[in-house]
Amino acid sequence: MTFRKVAGAREICYLGNMITLALQQAQRDLPSLARKALDGEDVFIAVGTRTLRLVPSGSEKADDAAGPRPGRGALRDLLTIPDAFYEPWSDEEMGE
Repeated sequence: MTFRKVAGAREICYLGNMITLALQQAQRDLPSLARKALDGEDVFIAVGTRTLRLVPSGSEKADDAAGPRPGRGALRDLLTIPDAFYEPWSDEEMGE
């Protein structure tokens, strides 16, 4: 992998097919960054000490970034609903 700095723009770094740039630069170049992300390039935006990743929605990269999603019945063994939950409320509980 090669590393090069773009002349006159110290906040942009290219490493292979990965781009990292500062938020101010990303604001100016958002249309081209969006096209690059849609073409499969990794685009990272530095905001202070944290980093954002620009990925197209519905892509494998977006699914990886979101992490695993719990499926149906994921709380089945973790959540217990007492029988009193299903009993009707008294007039006192209803505030009448």
